[in-house]
Amino acid sequence: MSTSSESGHKFHVSICGAGIAGLVLAITIGRYDPSIAIDLYEAHDSIDTTGVGITVWRQVHEVMIELGLFDEFKQIISHDSDSTRGPNTRRSDIREGGYPWFQKVHRYGPSGMHRQQMVAILERHLPASCTVHSRKRLVNYMEPEQHDSHSPSPVRLAFADDTTATTDVLIGADGIRSVVRKTMFETASKDNDNDKTDLKQYIDAIFTGMTVYRSLISAETLRKETPDNLSLKEMSAYLATYPIDKGTLINVGAIVSDPSLTGTQYEGHWVSDASHEQLVEYFDDFEPDARTVVKHTTQLCEKPTKWALHVVKPLPFCVRKRVALIGDACHAMAPHFGAGAGQAIEDAFVLGRLIAHPLTTLSRLPDALRIYEEIRLPFAHSVASLSLSTGWMYAFMAPGYYDGTRKEGDLDERGISAYEKEGMEALKQEILRRWDFMDESSGALRAWKDAESKLQALAD
Repeated sequence: MSTSSESGHKFHVSICGAGIAGLVLAITIGRYDPSIAIDLYEAHDSIDTTGVGITVWRQVHEVMIELGLFDEFKQIISHDSDSTRGPNTRRSDIREGGYPWFQKVHRYGPSGMHRQQMVAILERHLPASCTVHSRKRLVNYMEPEQHDSHSPSPVRLAFADDTTATTDVLIGADGIRSVVRKTMFETASKDNDNDKTDLKQYIDAIFTGMTVYRSLISAETLRKETPDNLSLKEMSAYLATYPIDKGTLINVGAIVSDPSLTGTQYEGHWVSDASHEQLVEYFDDFEPDARTVVKHTTQLCEKPTKWALHVVKPLPFCVRKRVALIGDACHAMAPHFGAGAGQAIEDAFVLGRLIAHPLTTLSRLPDALRIYEEIRLPFAHSVASLSLSTGWMYAFMAPGYYDGTRKEGDLDERGISAYEKEGMEALKQEILRRWDFMDESSGALRAWKDAESKLQALAD
């Protein structure tokens, strides 16, 4: 809880939030420069996580290999990371039975895992240079007193238990309701008298109009009732299902969308217990396999939960002086690409490598943070934007695209009209184009090489 001048370290890093982003950041810094002192502040009693299943892609596998963690991750993922596969997508909102729509085959397909198992592995690999402080809820921070951003004066942290701390650099990994983001944009708005941009609009996350009902159900139980249930074999929308825990559990996300609610104030808790009756009603017009999954979600899952999906508006910046935002604090996104955790991990790896680099001294910290922002923020914004708009496509609610209407007349042998086929084909092609963008992204290792080049250019 001290600065470099007080402790004798190169400099001192404080991370607010011990979720996936904060843990990966601490591990990365510790791996590449064990001399840097790290304080990891967690608001809860212990390092824990909300949510159930999580999807990761090739880019995350590459980071885990670099950090020496992949052998352990192989023990909890549901698919080999090198296997070619991808989600089968069906039109399921037809009560008598849906039909296959398309499959996106990825050269390196997604791997499902239990989020808590992932966090447990990361926690075990925290470096000796990292001190974890539980029950430390940040209230705000104060920027260095001098106006010179290269000044060695400390960032001052204030916590809910009336304690304080100082640090050389603060990283906000504190999630969608980030206190670090709130303080950053409140402070920036006071310095923004000549700019008409309302920076306070970026403090609070906004409601997407989408709600997801999440649960885990037993694959064995589902197999006994409907041995050929599609959820045992593939991923589907919108229900979205995929296996975790080596295929013994099925992660279920049942998504309900209402575009008229986008941007409105959500009343109630963002995460709450789900109403069984309401969930069954929402999916009563879906095909039999989907209704069976919903039934098991409501009858056999001990605590299905309802999540009001909120996102962070695209931030104009995520770095100010010696403070930076990563993960959900920076770009909380909709889940339709299964990319939120991956983007947080890529943030943490690139930023961690920059902080730990031999060229990054205390005076160069602001430069290193700005390079992180330049490399990571635009790409994360693109992923977040595409993910949200793709969700509306899956729900047949994307402006300018097929709206799901089924017409009589000119039907093929499956009862599908030419109008429906044409609309579904146009949607499919656009969704596949977006998935190609994700597949072709180079990931954190390439981003790190670009970041290192920029850092070296500054030193020349």
